[in-house]
Amino acid sequence: MKSLNKIFFPVLISFMFFSSTAYSQYQNLGNVQRSETRPNPWFVGGMIGGSFSNTGGSFEISPLVGYKVTDDFHVGSRLTYIYSSYDYGGYIGKKSFNDYGGSLFARHKFLNMLFAHVEYEVLSVEYFVDQSQTSRRTINNLFVGGGLFQQMGGRGFATVAILYNVLESEYSPYSNPVIRIGFGVGL
Repeated sequence: MKSLNKIFFPVLISFMFFSSTAYSQYQNLGNVQRSETRPNPWFVGGMIGGSFSNTGGSFEISPLVGYKVTDDFHVGSRLTYIYSSYDYGGYIGKKSFNDYGGSLFARHKFLNMLFAHVEYEVLSVEYFVDQSQTSRRTINNLFVGGGLFQQMGGRGFATVAILYNVLESEYSPYSNPVIRIGFGVGL
């Protein structure tokens, strides 16, 4: 058996070495310009979220569309709708509110799975003035932070971000830190 191994393995290694072939190609394109095909840089996605407490809660939906300037730098726009309902008790009772707006964001990926994020949002928020009347106010939010970016399959992705609203106001429907979980797909 040992003599068979002494013969078999050197023959096998020699066969693999001599049967391997190296390939090389040269193509003279002359004045023809090559067009490199880049995958479609547009992506769509968004998030669905909410919060709940013993006095009420809210539901948020935020679709987004974005553009990959480079593989690591993305910009985009997001629409936001928030429905909230709270029971304030007493003479105020239960109140429902509808908030909506839009934002622009920029995201830079680094270390292949982390990203830095900045986003400016304009939001029209509804609030109660007294027990029978609500009013509306436009507020500005500026979110800064970062998170994790996970590629899912060929074109899909998921994100988890922790953001801080540096322009937090008393009318803001968000409380710091803002945690977002989102999904998207490249077109």
